[in-house]
Amino acid sequence: MKLKNWRRYVDGLGLRIAALLSIALFPIGLIAVSITHQFSEAADERAQSNLLALTSQAAAGEEALIRTGFGSTDALAAVMPSIQSDTPACSRIFEDFISENEAFSFAGYIGADGILKCGSDSVGYNFKGREVFQGMLQNPAPRSDLIFNAPISKNSVIVLAAPVFRDGAYDGYVAVSLPHNETRMKLENQPVDRPVELITFNKEGEILSAAGGLQGVVGRLPSKRPLVGLASQYRFSFTGQTNDGEERVFAVVPILQDQVYAIGSWPRERLSVAPGLAMATPMIFPIAMWLTSLGVAYFAVHRLVIKPIRRLSRDMRNFAATRRHDRRRRDLGLPRELREIDRAWHDLAETVIHDEAELEDTIHDKSVLLKEVHHRVKNNLQLIASIVNMKVRKAKTPEARFALKEVQGRVMSIATVHRSLYETTTEGRVRADELMRSTIGKLVSASVTNEANLKSTEDYDPIVLYPDQAVPLSLLATEATTNALKYVGRPEGAHPKIEVSLKTVEPDTARLIVSNSKGTPLLPPEQVSGTGLGTNLIKAFAQQLGGRLVVEEGATVFSVVVDFPIASFDEGQTDSEITEMD
Repeated sequence: MKLKNWRRYVDGLGLRIAALLSIALFPIGLIAVSITHQFSEAADERAQSNLLALTSQAAAGEEALIRTGFGSTDALAAVMPSIQSDTPACSRIFEDFISENEAFSFAGYIGADGILKCGSDSVGYNFKGREVFQGMLQNPAPRSDLIFNAPISKNSVIVLAAPVFRDGAYDGYVAVSLPHNETRMKLENQPVDRPVELITFNKEGEILSAAGGLQGVVGRLPSKRPLVGLASQYRFSFTGQTNDGEERVFAVVPILQDQVYAIGSWPRERLSVAPGLAMATPMIFPIAMWLTSLGVAYFAVHRLVIKPIRRLSRDMRNFAATRRHDRRRRDLGLPRELREIDRAWHDLAETVIHDEAELEDTIHDKSVLLKEVHHRVKNNLQLIASIVNMKVRKAKTPEARFALKEVQGRVMSIATVHRSLYETTTEGRVRADELMRSTIGKLVSASVTNEANLKSTEDYDPIVLYPDQAVPLSLLATEATTNALKYVGRPEGAHPKIEVSLKTVEPDTARLIVSNSKGTPLLPPEQVSGTGLGTNLIKAFAQQLGGRLVVEEGATVFSVVVDFPIASFDEGQTDSEITEMD
Protein backbone atom coordinates (compact mmCIF):
# COMPACT_ATOMS: atom_id res chain seq x y z
CA MET A 1 0.00 0.00 0.00
CA LYS A 2 1.34 3.41 -0.96
CA LEU A 3 2.16 5.91 1.78
CA LYS A 4 -0.50 8.29 0.46
CA ASN A 5 -3.25 5.67 0.73
CA TRP A 6 -2.02 4.64 4.19
CA ARG A 7 -2.21 8.24 5.39
CA ARG A 8 -5.70 8.50 3.94
CA TYR A 9 -6.90 5.60 6.09
CA VAL A 10 -5.04 6.84 9.16
CA ASP A 11 -6.55 10.33 8.83
CA GLY A 12 -10.01 8.91 8.10
CA LEU A 13 -13.02 9.47 10.33
CA GLY A 14 -13.67 5.72 10.68
CA LEU A 15 -10.27 4.97 12.21
CA ARG A 16 -10.51 7.90 14.61
CA ILE A 17 -13.96 6.88 15.78
CA ALA A 18 -12.71 3.32 16.19
CA ALA A 19 -9.83 4.63 18.32
CA LEU A 20 -12.20 6.70 20.48
CA LEU A 21 -14.56 3.75 20.86
CA SER A 22 -11.63 1.55 21.86
CA ILE A 23 -10.72 4.04 24.59
CA ALA A 24 -14.37 4.28 25.69
CA LEU A 25 -14.76 0.50 25.78
CA PHE A 26 -11.46 -0.07 27.56
CA PRO A 27 -12.92 0.17 31.13
CA ILE A 28 -15.80 -2.10 30.11
CA GLY A 29 -13.26 -4.50 28.63
CA LEU A 30 -11.30 -4.53 31.89
CA ILE A 31 -14.49 -5.28 33.81
CA ALA A 32 -15.36 -8.04 31.34
CA VAL A 33 -11.86 -9.51 31.63
CA SER A 34 -12.06 -9.42 35.43
CA ILE A 35 -15.54 -11.00 35.54
CA THR A 36 -14.64 -13.61 32.95
CA HIS A 37 -11.40 -14.38 34.77
CA GLN A 38 -13.29 -14.80 38.05
CA PHE A 39 -15.84 -16.99 36.31
CA SER A 40 -13.03 -19.03 34.76
CA GLU A 41 -11.31 -19.46 38.13
CA ALA A 42 -14.60 -20.47 39.78
CA ALA A 43 -15.25 -22.91 36.96
CA ASP A 44 -11.71 -24.29 37.31
CA GLU A 45 -12.24 -24.74 41.05
CA ARG A 46 -15.51 -26.57 40.48
CA ALA A 47 -13.95 -28.70 37.79
CA GLN A 48 -10.99 -29.50 40.01
CA SER A 49 -13.36 -30.44 42.83
CA ASN A 50 -15.11 -32.71 40.34
CA LEU A 51 -11.74 -34.17 39.44
CA LEU A 52 -11.07 -34.94 43.10
CA ALA A 53 -14.40 -36.74 43.31
CA LEU A 54 -13.75 -38.57 40.04
CA THR A 55 -10.28 -39.57 41.23
CA SER A 56 -11.75 -40.95 44.45
CA GLN A 57 -14.41 -42.75 42.41
CA ALA A 58 -11.82 -44.18 40.00
CA ALA A 59 -9.57 -45.30 42.87
CA ALA A 60 -12.41 -46.87 44.82
CA GLY A 61 -11.78 -50.38 43.49
CA GLU A 62 -8.05 -50.23 44.06
CA GLU A 63 -8.65 -48.66 47.46
CA ALA A 64 -10.97 -51.52 48.48
CA LEU A 65 -8.36 -54.15 47.52
CA ILE A 66 -5.52 -52.33 49.28
CA ARG A 67 -7.62 -51.82 52.40
CA THR A 68 -8.58 -55.50 52.30
CA GLY A 69 -4.95 -56.46 51.88
CA PHE A 70 -3.72 -54.29 54.76
CA GLY A 71 -6.62 -55.39 56.96
CA SER A 72 -5.81 -59.03 56.25
CA THR A 73 -2.08 -58.60 56.92
CA ASP A 74 -2.84 -56.91 60.25
CA ALA A 75 -5.23 -59.74 61.23
CA LEU A 76 -2.87 -62.49 60.11
CA ALA A 77 0.10 -60.79 61.80
CA ALA A 78 -1.87 -60.76 65.07
CA VAL A 79 -2.49 -64.55 65.02
CA MET A 80 0.94 -65.61 63.71
CA PRO A 81 2.62 -65.93 67.15
CA SER A 82 0.06 -68.54 68.18
CA ILE A 83 -0.08 -70.70 65.05
CA GLN A 84 3.29 -70.32 63.34
CA SER A 85 4.59 -73.49 64.97
CA ASP A 86 1.89 -75.54 63.23
CA THR A 87 3.07 -75.11 59.66
CA PRO A 88 0.22 -77.05 57.95
CA ALA A 89 -2.43 -75.13 59.86
CA CYS A 90 -0.65 -71.85 59.22
CA SER A 91 -0.37 -72.53 55.50
CA ARG A 92 -4.02 -73.57 55.35
CA ILE A 93 -5.02 -70.12 56.68
CA PHE A 94 -3.13 -68.40 53.84
CA GLU A 95 -4.48 -70.83 51.24
CA ASP A 96 -8.01 -70.15 52.40
CA PHE A 97 -7.36 -66.40 52.15
CA ILE A 98 -6.17 -66.69 48.55
CA SER A 99 -9.09 -68.91 47.56
CA GLU A 100 -11.58 -66.47 49.06
CA ASN A 101 -9.86 -63.36 47.62
CA GLU A 102 -9.16 -64.08 43.96
CA ALA A 103 -7.66 -60.60 43.38
CA PHE A 104 -4.62 -61.63 45.49
CA SER A 105 -2.01 -64.04 44.12
CA PHE A 106 0.05 -64.88 47.23
CA ALA A 107 -0.04 -64.68 51.04
CA GLY A 108 2.50 -65.91 53.58
CA TYR A 109 4.51 -65.42 56.73
CA ILE A 110 8.25 -64.66 56.42
CA GLY A 111 10.24 -65.12 59.60
CA ALA A 112 12.91 -62.88 61.00
CA ASP A 113 15.51 -65.06 59.25
CA GLY A 114 13.93 -64.34 55.83
CA ILE A 115 12.53 -67.90 55.29
CA LEU A 116 8.90 -68.37 54.24
CA LYS A 117 7.54 -70.24 57.30
CA CYS A 118 4.06 -70.83 55.91
CA GLY A 119 2.06 -69.51 53.00
CA SER A 120 -0.24 -70.17 50.12
CA ASP A 121 2.71 -71.35 47.99
CA SER A 122 6.49 -72.03 48.00
CA VAL A 123 6.96 -72.65 51.75
CA GLY A 124 10.63 -72.48 52.64
CA TYR A 125 11.54 -69.85 50.02
CA ASN A 126 14.36 -67.53 51.17
CA PHE A 127 13.42 -63.79 51.01
CA LYS A 128 16.55 -62.60 52.79
CA GLY A 129 17.87 -60.57 49.83
CA ARG A 130 14.50 -59.04 48.92
CA GLU A 131 13.62 -55.37 49.29
CA VAL A 132 10.62 -55.90 51.52
CA PHE A 133 12.61 -58.08 53.95
CA GLN A 134 15.43 -55.55 54.16
CA GLY A 135 12.95 -52.71 54.69
CA MET A 136 11.22 -54.59 57.54
CA LEU A 137 14.53 -55.21 59.28
CA GLN A 138 15.31 -51.49 59.21
CA ASN A 139 11.81 -50.28 60.06
CA PRO A 140 9.29 -52.95 61.13
CA ALA A 141 6.06 -51.16 60.17
CA PRO A 142 3.23 -51.65 57.65
CA ARG A 143 4.46 -50.98 54.13
CA SER A 144 3.57 -51.32 50.48
CA ASP A 145 5.98 -52.00 47.60
CA LEU A 146 5.83 -52.59 43.86
CA ILE A 147 7.80 -55.67 42.81
CA PHE A 148 8.25 -55.90 39.03
CA ASN A 149 9.31 -59.55 38.98
CA ALA A 150 7.91 -61.27 42.03
CA PRO A 151 9.94 -64.39 43.00
CA ILE A 152 6.88 -66.65 43.27
CA SER A 153 4.29 -65.35 40.75
CA LYS A 154 6.94 -64.01 38.34
CA ASN A 155 4.68 -60.99 37.65
CA SER A 156 4.49 -57.35 38.73
CA VAL A 157 2.75 -57.28 42.09
CA ILE A 158 1.97 -54.85 44.88
CA VAL A 159 3.24 -56.33 48.14
CA LEU A 160 1.35 -55.29 51.29
CA ALA A 161 3.22 -56.24 54.45
CA ALA A 162 2.63 -55.96 58.24
CA PRO A 163 5.27 -56.82 60.93
CA VAL A 164 4.82 -59.71 63.42
CA PHE A 165 5.95 -59.18 67.00
CA ARG A 166 6.51 -61.88 69.68
CA ASP A 167 6.81 -60.64 73.22
CA GLY A 168 7.44 -57.13 71.86
CA ALA A 169 10.30 -58.24 69.61
CA TYR A 170 10.27 -58.27 65.79
CA ASP A 171 9.70 -61.84 64.62
CA GLY A 172 9.01 -61.46 60.85
CA TYR A 173 6.21 -60.14 58.72
CA VAL A 174 3.03 -61.17 56.88
CA ALA A 175 2.83 -60.27 53.19
CA VAL A 176 0.10 -60.50 50.56
CA SER A 177 0.61 -59.91 46.84
CA LEU A 178 -1.85 -57.93 44.69
CA PRO A 179 -1.05 -58.40 41.00
CA HIS A 180 -0.69 -55.15 39.04
CA ASN A 181 -3.70 -55.14 36.70
CA GLU A 182 -3.83 -52.19 34.22
CA THR A 183 -7.13 -53.39 32.76
CA ARG A 184 -8.78 -53.45 36.17
CA MET A 185 -7.74 -49.86 36.90
CA LYS A 186 -9.07 -48.65 33.56
CA LEU A 187 -12.46 -50.33 33.69
CA GLU A 188 -13.53 -50.40 37.30
CA ASN A 189 -15.33 -47.32 38.68
CA GLN A 190 -14.16 -45.09 35.82
CA PRO A 191 -16.52 -42.33 34.45
CA VAL A 192 -17.27 -43.11 30.83
CA ASP A 193 -17.49 -39.52 29.60
CA ARG A 194 -14.33 -38.23 31.34
CA PRO A 195 -11.92 -41.08 32.21
CA VAL A 196 -9.21 -40.26 34.73
CA GLU A 197 -5.63 -41.44 34.30
CA LEU A 198 -4.94 -42.97 37.72
CA ILE A 199 -1.61 -43.72 39.43
CA THR A 200 -1.15 -45.05 43.00
CA PHE A 201 1.98 -44.55 45.08
CA ASN A 202 3.12 -45.17 48.65
CA LYS A 203 4.29 -42.72 51.29
CA GLU A 204 7.91 -43.05 50.15
CA GLY A 205 6.85 -41.77 46.71
CA GLU A 206 7.21 -45.16 45.02
CA ILE A 207 4.72 -46.00 42.25
CA LEU A 208 2.46 -48.95 43.01
CA SER A 209 0.15 -49.08 39.98
CA ALA A 210 -0.81 -47.07 36.90
CA ALA A 211 -3.93 -47.16 34.71
CA GLY A 212 -1.85 -46.38 31.64
CA GLY A 213 0.65 -49.11 32.36
CA LEU A 214 3.98 -48.94 34.15
CA GLN A 215 5.85 -48.33 30.91
CA GLY A 216 6.48 -44.59 30.54
CA VAL A 217 4.64 -43.82 33.77
CA VAL A 218 7.36 -41.38 34.93
CA GLY A 219 6.64 -39.14 31.93
CA ARG A 220 3.00 -38.86 33.04
CA LEU A 221 3.88 -37.63 36.53
CA PRO A 222 3.84 -33.92 37.39
CA SER A 223 7.10 -32.13 36.64
CA LYS A 224 9.11 -30.74 39.56
CA ARG A 225 6.62 -32.22 42.06
CA PRO A 226 8.10 -35.39 43.66
CA LEU A 227 5.49 -37.96 44.69
CA VAL A 228 6.83 -38.08 48.24
CA GLY A 229 5.97 -34.40 48.54
CA LEU A 230 2.40 -35.07 47.39
CA ALA A 231 1.70 -37.55 50.19
CA SER A 232 -0.76 -35.74 52.42
CA GLN A 233 -3.66 -36.52 54.67
CA TYR A 234 -5.84 -34.09 52.71
CA ARG A 235 -7.23 -34.19 49.21
CA PHE A 236 -6.04 -31.41 46.90
CA SER A 237 -5.66 -30.54 43.21
CA PHE A 238 -3.31 -28.41 41.13
CA THR A 239 -2.45 -27.60 37.52
CA GLY A 240 0.96 -28.28 36.03
CA GLN A 241 2.99 -29.92 33.31
CA THR A 242 3.96 -33.55 33.14
CA ASN A 243 7.55 -34.63 32.67
CA ASP A 244 6.60 -35.11 29.00
CA GLY A 245 5.59 -31.43 28.78
CA GLU A 246 1.80 -31.89 28.62
CA GLU A 247 -0.44 -29.41 30.48
CA ARG A 248 -2.70 -31.37 32.84
CA VAL A 249 -4.79 -30.98 35.98
CA PHE A 250 -3.85 -33.29 38.87
CA ALA A 251 -5.83 -34.47 41.91
CA VAL A 252 -4.26 -36.29 44.89
CA VAL A 253 -6.47 -38.50 47.09
CA PRO A 254 -5.25 -40.58 50.08
CA ILE A 255 -6.34 -44.23 49.75
CA LEU A 256 -4.92 -45.44 53.04
CA GLN A 257 -3.81 -42.76 55.44
CA ASP A 258 -0.02 -42.51 55.70
CA GLN A 259 0.35 -45.55 53.45
CA VAL A 260 -1.07 -45.39 49.91
CA TYR A 261 -2.21 -42.47 47.75
CA ALA A 262 -3.82 -42.05 44.34
CA ILE A 263 -3.09 -39.26 41.83
CA GLY A 264 -5.50 -38.72 38.94
CA SER A 265 -5.01 -36.35 35.99
CA TRP A 266 -6.88 -34.85 33.06
CA PRO A 267 -5.57 -32.99 30.01
CA ARG A 268 -5.95 -29.23 30.64
CA GLU A 269 -8.08 -28.64 27.54
CA ARG A 270 -10.63 -31.19 28.74
CA LEU A 271 -11.19 -29.35 32.01
CA SER A 272 -14.65 -27.88 31.47
CA VAL A 273 -17.76 -26.84 33.26
CA ALA A 274 -19.72 -29.42 31.39
CA PRO A 275 -18.56 -32.46 29.45
CA GLY A 276 -17.51 -31.63 25.90
CA LEU A 277 -17.37 -27.84 26.52
CA ALA A 278 -13.79 -26.50 26.70
CA MET A 279 -13.19 -23.64 29.08
CA ALA A 280 -12.81 -20.44 27.05
CA THR A 281 -9.93 -18.13 27.76
CA PRO A 282 -10.93 -14.99 29.72
CA MET A 283 -9.94 -12.77 26.78
CA ILE A 284 -12.35 -14.25 24.24
CA PHE A 285 -15.49 -12.56 25.56
CA PRO A 286 -14.12 -8.98 25.89
CA ILE A 287 -12.33 -9.24 22.55
CA ALA A 288 -15.51 -10.50 20.88
CA MET A 289 -17.49 -7.68 22.53
CA TRP A 290 -14.90 -5.11 21.42
CA LEU A 291 -14.85 -6.36 17.82
CA THR A 292 -18.63 -6.47 17.68
CA SER A 293 -18.91 -2.93 19.05
CA LEU A 294 -16.34 -1.65 16.55
CA GLY A 295 -18.12 -3.41 13.69
CA VAL A 296 -21.50 -1.96 14.63
CA ALA A 297 -20.00 1.50 15.19
CA TYR A 298 -18.12 1.43 11.89
CA PHE A 299 -21.21 0.33 9.98
CA ALA A 300 -23.31 3.03 11.61
CA VAL A 301 -20.72 5.77 11.07
CA HIS A 302 -20.02 4.66 7.51
CA ARG A 303 -23.70 4.50 6.64
CA LEU A 304 -24.81 7.67 8.42
CA VAL A 305 -21.73 9.92 8.18
CA ILE A 306 -18.80 8.79 6.04
CA LYS A 307 -20.75 7.77 2.94
CA PRO A 308 -22.82 11.02 2.78
CA ILE A 309 -19.69 13.11 3.43
CA ARG A 310 -17.81 11.36 0.62
CA ARG A 311 -20.74 11.95 -1.72
CA LEU A 312 -20.83 15.63 -0.72
CA SER A 313 -17.05 15.89 -1.24
CA ARG A 314 -17.42 14.32 -4.70
CA ASP A 315 -20.14 16.84 -5.60
CA MET A 316 -17.91 19.71 -4.44
CA ARG A 317 -14.99 18.52 -6.58
CA ASN A 318 -17.26 18.15 -9.59
CA PHE A 319 -18.65 21.63 -9.00
CA ALA A 320 -15.14 23.08 -8.71
CA ALA A 321 -14.17 21.46 -12.03
CA THR A 322 -17.36 21.96 -14.07
CA ARG A 323 -19.44 24.55 -12.17
CA ARG A 324 -22.37 22.15 -12.40
CA HIS A 325 -24.35 20.63 -9.59
CA ASP A 326 -27.46 18.49 -9.45
CA ARG A 327 -29.92 19.00 -6.64
CA ARG A 328 -30.91 15.51 -5.56
CA ARG A 329 -34.06 14.48 -3.85
CA ARG A 330 -33.95 14.57 -0.09
CA ASP A 331 -32.64 11.39 1.45
CA LEU A 332 -34.79 11.04 4.56
CA GLY A 333 -32.49 8.25 5.74
CA LEU A 334 -29.76 10.82 6.44
CA PRO A 335 -29.54 12.53 9.82
CA ARG A 336 -31.12 15.98 9.99
CA GLU A 337 -27.73 17.70 10.44
CA LEU A 338 -26.31 16.15 7.26
CA ARG A 339 -29.46 17.06 5.31
CA GLU A 340 -29.04 20.66 6.44
CA ILE A 341 -25.38 20.66 5.37
CA ASP A 342 -26.30 19.25 1.97
CA ARG A 343 -29.03 21.87 1.52
CA ALA A 344 -26.64 24.66 2.58
CA TRP A 345 -24.04 23.41 0.13
CA HIS A 346 -26.43 23.46 -2.82
CA ASP A 347 -27.64 26.94 -1.86
CA LEU A 348 -24.03 28.08 -1.72
CA ALA A 349 -23.28 26.54 -5.12
CA GLU A 350 -26.23 28.36 -6.71
CA THR A 351 -25.13 31.63 -5.08
CA VAL A 352 -21.58 31.18 -6.38
CA ILE A 353 -22.82 30.47 -9.91
CA HIS A 354 -25.06 33.56 -9.82
CA ASP A 355 -22.29 35.80 -8.43
CA GLU A 356 -19.76 34.47 -10.95
CA ALA A 357 -22.15 35.22 -13.79
CA GLU A 358 -22.55 38.80 -12.57
CA LEU A 359 -18.78 39.09 -12.09
CA GLU A 360 -18.11 37.85 -15.60
CA ASP A 361 -20.51 40.45 -16.99
CA THR A 362 -18.73 43.16 -15.00
CA ILE A 363 -15.30 41.95 -16.13
CA HIS A 364 -16.49 41.84 -19.72
CA ASP A 365 -17.72 45.42 -19.52
CA LYS A 366 -14.45 46.49 -17.89
CA SER A 367 -12.41 44.68 -20.54
CA VAL A 368 -14.29 46.31 -23.36
CA LEU A 369 -13.86 49.74 -21.76
CA LEU A 370 -10.17 49.15 -21.04
CA LYS A 371 -9.49 48.00 -24.56
CA GLU A 372 -11.22 51.08 -25.86
CA VAL A 373 -9.04 53.28 -23.64
CA HIS A 374 -5.84 51.57 -24.86
CA HIS A 375 -7.07 51.84 -28.45
CA ARG A 376 -7.70 55.57 -28.13
CA VAL A 377 -4.39 56.19 -26.37
CA LYS A 378 -2.61 54.28 -29.13
CA ASN A 379 -4.44 56.32 -31.80
CA ASN A 380 -3.58 59.59 -30.07
CA LEU A 381 0.07 58.62 -29.76
CA GLN A 382 0.14 57.64 -33.43
CA LEU A 383 -1.40 60.98 -34.25
CA ILE A 384 1.33 62.73 -32.27
CA ALA A 385 3.95 60.60 -34.05
CA SER A 386 2.45 61.59 -37.40
CA ILE A 387 2.58 65.28 -36.46
CA VAL A 388 6.21 64.88 -35.38
CA ASN A 389 6.92 63.13 -38.69
CA MET A 390 5.49 66.12 -40.54
CA LYS A 391 7.81 68.35 -38.53
CA VAL A 392 10.71 66.10 -39.46
CA ARG A 393 10.03 66.57 -43.15
CA LYS A 394 9.85 70.33 -42.72
CA ALA A 395 12.97 70.56 -40.54
CA LYS A 396 15.81 72.43 -42.27
CA THR A 397 18.80 71.11 -40.34
CA PRO A 398 19.98 67.51 -39.79
CA GLU A 399 20.21 68.12 -36.04
CA ALA A 400 16.55 69.10 -35.86
CA ARG A 401 15.45 66.15 -38.00
CA PHE A 402 17.53 63.78 -35.83
CA ALA A 403 16.08 65.18 -32.59
CA LEU A 404 12.52 64.98 -33.92
CA LYS A 405 13.08 61.38 -35.06
CA GLU A 406 14.21 60.49 -31.55
CA VAL A 407 11.02 62.01 -30.15
CA GLN A 408 8.97 60.16 -32.76
CA GLY A 409 10.65 56.87 -31.86
CA ARG A 410 9.92 57.33 -28.17
CA VAL A 411 6.26 58.15 -28.85
CA MET A 412 5.93 55.12 -31.12
CA SER A 413 7.43 52.92 -28.38
CA ILE A 414 4.69 53.99 -25.97
CA ALA A 415 2.07 53.52 -28.69
CA THR A 416 3.36 50.00 -29.31
CA VAL A 417 2.84 49.15 -25.62
CA HIS A 418 -0.77 50.31 -25.72
CA ARG A 419 -1.35 48.45 -28.96
CA SER A 420 -0.05 45.29 -27.26
CA LEU A 421 -2.45 45.89 -24.38
CA TYR A 422 -5.29 46.39 -26.82
CA GLU A 423 -4.59 43.31 -28.91
CA THR A 424 -3.84 40.85 -26.12
CA THR A 425 -6.64 38.73 -24.62
CA THR A 426 -5.27 39.30 -21.10
CA GLU A 427 -5.94 42.90 -20.18
CA GLY A 428 -3.46 44.48 -17.81
CA ARG A 429 -0.65 42.13 -18.96
CA VAL A 430 2.02 42.76 -21.59
CA ARG A 431 4.15 40.11 -23.23
CA ALA A 432 7.58 41.77 -23.03
CA ASP A 433 9.07 39.50 -25.71
CA GLU A 434 6.41 40.43 -28.27
CA LEU A 435 6.70 44.11 -27.35
CA MET A 436 10.50 44.06 -27.70
CA ARG A 437 10.35 42.16 -30.97
CA SER A 438 7.89 44.69 -32.41
CA THR A 439 9.67 47.81 -31.14
CA ILE A 440 13.33 46.91 -31.61
CA GLY A 441 12.78 45.16 -34.92
CA LYS A 442 11.11 48.19 -36.50
CA LEU A 443 13.71 50.53 -35.00
CA VAL A 444 16.64 48.56 -36.42
CA SER A 445 15.08 48.10 -39.85
CA ALA A 446 14.20 51.80 -40.10
CA SER A 447 17.56 53.11 -38.93
CA VAL A 448 20.08 51.07 -40.93
CA THR A 449 20.46 50.85 -44.70
CA ASN A 450 21.26 47.70 -46.56
CA GLU A 451 24.68 49.06 -47.53
CA ALA A 452 25.79 49.01 -43.90
CA ASN A 453 25.56 45.19 -43.87
CA LEU A 454 24.61 45.28 -40.16
CA LYS A 455 23.93 41.97 -38.42
CA SER A 456 21.26 42.22 -35.71
CA THR A 457 20.35 39.46 -33.24
CA GLU A 458 17.32 39.39 -30.92
CA ASP A 459 16.66 36.80 -28.21
CA TYR A 460 13.73 37.17 -25.81
CA ASP A 461 12.22 34.96 -23.11
CA PRO A 462 8.40 34.94 -22.76
CA ILE A 463 8.11 37.39 -19.84
CA VAL A 464 4.79 38.90 -18.77
CA LEU A 465 4.86 42.41 -17.24
CA TYR A 466 2.47 45.00 -15.92
CA PRO A 467 2.10 48.10 -18.14
CA ASP A 468 3.89 50.14 -15.45
CA GLN A 469 7.00 48.06 -16.19
CA ALA A 470 6.39 47.45 -19.87
CA VAL A 471 6.47 51.18 -20.81
CA PRO A 472 9.81 52.07 -19.14
CA LEU A 473 11.30 48.78 -20.38
CA SER A 474 10.24 49.59 -23.93
CA LEU A 475 11.64 53.13 -23.69
CA LEU A 476 14.85 51.83 -22.08
CA ALA A 477 15.36 49.24 -24.79
CA THR A 478 14.55 51.79 -27.53
CA GLU A 479 16.96 54.36 -26.10
CA ALA A 480 19.72 51.80 -25.59
CA THR A 481 19.22 50.39 -29.10
CA THR A 482 19.20 53.92 -30.57
CA ASN A 483 22.53 54.62 -28.86
CA ALA A 484 23.88 51.26 -30.06
CA LEU A 485 22.88 52.08 -33.65
CA LYS A 486 24.48 55.50 -33.30
CA TYR A 487 27.82 54.21 -32.02
CA VAL A 488 28.01 50.80 -33.73
CA GLY A 489 31.32 50.17 -35.50
CA ARG A 490 32.71 47.75 -37.99
CA PRO A 491 35.38 45.50 -36.43
CA GLU A 492 38.39 44.73 -38.52
CA GLY A 493 37.62 41.78 -40.77
CA ALA A 494 34.07 41.33 -39.46
CA HIS A 495 30.55 42.66 -39.91
CA PRO A 496 29.11 45.23 -37.52
CA LYS A 497 26.50 43.77 -35.23
CA ILE A 498 23.91 44.63 -32.63
CA GLU A 499 22.56 42.13 -30.09
CA VAL A 500 19.45 42.68 -27.95
CA SER A 501 18.32 40.04 -25.42
CA LEU A 502 15.80 39.80 -22.58
CA LYS A 503 16.33 36.79 -20.31
CA THR A 504 15.00 35.46 -17.02
CA VAL A 505 18.05 35.01 -14.80
CA GLU A 506 16.00 34.10 -11.68
CA PRO A 507 12.30 33.33 -11.15
CA ASP A 508 11.65 36.98 -10.23
CA THR A 509 14.51 38.80 -12.04
CA ALA A 510 15.02 39.65 -15.71
CA ARG A 511 18.08 40.93 -17.55
CA LEU A 512 18.11 43.26 -20.60
CA ILE A 513 21.33 43.36 -22.61
CA VAL A 514 21.92 45.72 -25.55
CA SER A 515 25.38 45.45 -27.10
CA ASN A 516 27.04 46.76 -30.22
CA SER A 517 30.34 46.06 -31.91
CA LYS A 518 33.14 48.64 -31.88
CA GLY A 519 35.33 49.65 -34.76
CA THR A 520 34.99 51.94 -37.77
CA PRO A 521 31.80 54.05 -37.24
CA LEU A 522 28.97 53.47 -39.71
CA LEU A 523 27.47 56.97 -39.31
CA PRO A 524 29.16 60.24 -40.19
CA PRO A 525 30.80 62.15 -37.33
CA GLU A 526 28.14 64.87 -37.26
CA GLN A 527 25.47 62.22 -36.43
CA VAL A 528 27.59 60.43 -33.88
CA SER A 529 28.20 63.33 -31.57
CA GLY A 530 25.61 63.47 -28.80
CA THR A 531 24.42 65.61 -25.94
CA GLY A 532 24.29 62.87 -23.28
CA LEU A 533 20.50 62.91 -23.20
CA GLY A 534 20.25 59.26 -24.25
CA THR A 535 22.52 58.16 -21.41
CA ASN A 536 20.53 60.16 -18.89
CA LEU A 537 17.26 58.69 -20.20
CA ILE A 538 18.66 55.14 -19.94
CA LYS A 539 19.59 55.76 -16.31
CA ALA A 540 16.19 57.28 -15.59
CA PHE A 541 14.27 54.39 -17.19
CA ALA A 542 16.46 51.82 -15.35
CA GLN A 543 15.73 53.62 -12.09
CA GLN A 544 12.01 53.67 -12.90
CA LEU A 545 12.15 49.88 -13.43
CA GLY A 546 13.89 49.49 -10.05
CA GLY A 547 16.80 47.88 -11.84
CA ARG A 548 20.59 48.01 -11.68
CA LEU A 549 22.42 49.51 -14.67
CA VAL A 550 25.87 48.23 -15.63
CA VAL A 551 27.86 49.47 -18.64
CA GLU A 552 30.43 46.99 -19.93
CA GLU A 553 33.00 48.12 -22.50
CA GLY A 554 35.57 45.87 -24.05
CA ALA A 555 37.98 46.08 -26.93
CA THR A 556 35.41 45.07 -29.52
CA VAL A 557 32.00 45.22 -27.74
CA PHE A 558 30.07 47.86 -25.82
CA SER A 559 27.15 46.58 -23.71
CA VAL A 560 24.41 48.05 -21.59
CA VAL A 561 23.16 45.52 -18.97
CA VAL A 562 20.10 46.15 -16.78
CA ASP A 563 18.86 43.65 -14.14
CA PHE A 564 15.37 44.46 -12.89
CA PRO A 565 12.76 42.64 -10.72
CA ILE A 566 9.63 41.24 -12.34
CA ALA A 567 6.52 42.46 -10.52
CA SER A 568 4.73 39.38 -9.20
CA PHE A 569 1.22 38.44 -10.29
CA ASP A 570 -1.22 36.32 -8.32
CA GLU A 571 0.35 32.91 -7.67
CA GLY A 572 -0.36 30.37 -10.40
CA GLN A 573 -1.60 32.90 -13.02
CA THR A 574 1.55 33.90 -14.86
CA ASP A 575 2.38 30.50 -16.41
CA SER A 576 -1.18 29.83 -17.47
CA GLU A 577 -1.51 33.28 -19.00
CA ILE A 578 1.74 32.89 -20.87
CA THR A 579 0.50 29.57 -22.26
CA GLU A 580 -2.80 31.14 -23.23
CA MET A 581 -1.07 34.06 -24.96
CA ASP A 582 1.19 31.64 -26.88
